[in-house]
Amino acid sequence: MHDNSDRGYADVLVGLQYGDEGKAKIIDLLAADYDVIARFNGGANAGHTIDSPAGRVVLQQVPSGVFHPHCQLYIGSGCALNLWKLRNELQLIRSTGVDLSGRLVISDRCAVVQPAHFIVDELNGGDIGTTKNGIGPAYADRAFRVRNGARTNLQLRDVLADPEQAKAAMLAAAEAELDRYGAGATSLRRTQLDHLDSLTDCLDGIREFVTTDRSYLGQRVAAGARVLFEGAQSLMLDVVQGDQPFVTASHTVPGHAYVGGDLPPQYHRYTIGVAKAVVSRVGNGPFPSELGAERSEAYFTEACRSSRGKAEERADYDARALLSSADPMELGIALRMLTHEYGSGTGRPRRIGMLDLNQLRDMVTSFGVDVVYLNKVDCLSLYKDSLYRGIPVQVAATRIEVLPPIDLDDLTQDGLRELRTFVERELGVPIIGVGLGPERDKTLQFFQLGGDQERRKVTA
Repeated sequence: MHDNSDRGYADVLVGLQYGDEGKAKIIDLLAADYDVIARFNGGANAGHTIDSPAGRVVLQQVPSGVFHPHCQLYIGSGCALNLWKLRNELQLIRSTGVDLSGRLVISDRCAVVQPAHFIVDELNGGDIGTTKNGIGPAYADRAFRVRNGARTNLQLRDVLADPEQAKAAMLAAAEAELDRYGAGATSLRRTQLDHLDSLTDCLDGIREFVTTDRSYLGQRVAAGARVLFEGAQSLMLDVVQGDQPFVTASHTVPGHAYVGGDLPPQYHRYTIGVAKAVVSRVGNGPFPSELGAERSEAYFTEACRSSRGKAEERADYDARALLSSADPMELGIALRMLTHEYGSGTGRPRRIGMLDLNQLRDMVTSFGVDVVYLNKVDCLSLYKDSLYRGIPVQVAATRIEVLPPIDLDDLTQDGLRELRTFVERELGVPIIGVGLGPERDKTLQFFQLGGDQERRKVTA
């Protein structure tokens, strides 16, 4: 038997809904208790916003522990890397005074998103509602491997080993896609081929961070390091477990952290779920608790087509007046405006729904979630003067319960007790904390992981 008393562990943090639950805020809150923050899936299609003492930063590929100098940051092999956006992101982080030298580590087995992938996504992603970042086509080509005798998937190690050959392969793939789509792709030609001109500069900016050691993270944890895996996107968007085709292109479920994150699963400790009290969804697809239902989805589709976003809605609507509307769709517009539910990376409006405990219960049970953080609880106070005259909560596929309203001026532990108790009873696991605003210090924490309460199951 081996003595495991000195080895570390890994916890996995995932979003339980459709994304944008405030995962980065919770990562930033918890980072002090970990040695490594790691990404295991997705790419530049994630927009993780952090409000910290150093300022607000929207991270797309770098893990959300940037403002914790003791934390190393790891990007695992399960990620699809946009080299151009990563270069810009590193420059942005550097502009805040944060130095990532010696802290950021990137697996050389990450798939590289190529100009051809951007082209395919731009011309085909509209039916799904993608962010047009080429992530889906990159993952598809990773599985395709070879087409017409040419490799379709380039890993980071391939590009670093021979940049000129990689550039030639990317150019050939991009030209093939441009030819395939003909006149419809003309406007994309120069934009995407310009990327290749700066490939060498991108590689020079990230080369120092790349590791060729696939056991890097395992060795660190075996020596005592504590890892927090940060999931991109969320469980309802998993490429297999979500509602096809309206999903992301990667696995978002907790178990995949140990595949895409390059760590043996023997080190797993807890799964931490993050949800938000006012639910939102970007992209098309099922949304059972959506305020306004099909009309809201149609509004979102048209808004994306016409580039209608925050500024346009502000010009057209009085959000406070819409709060008391008898039309659920107008209530959804008001909630979007007042809770700032627009894409952090794209600026797109998000579809809005009520808290769906039926859905959350399924995610918690199916994927072994141990504790849940519930963000945007302060926003529930907006329901006070709505048509519901309280907090509407979906507890079954066809059943809504309305809980007593919460007073924005009395967001104390006493004022939240009834809501917390109700949600815990419905989910069967404890609420570890609630978010009362976007800032790090606006989180009410009820207990710590590793304490006496963290694994208690909640019964009716």
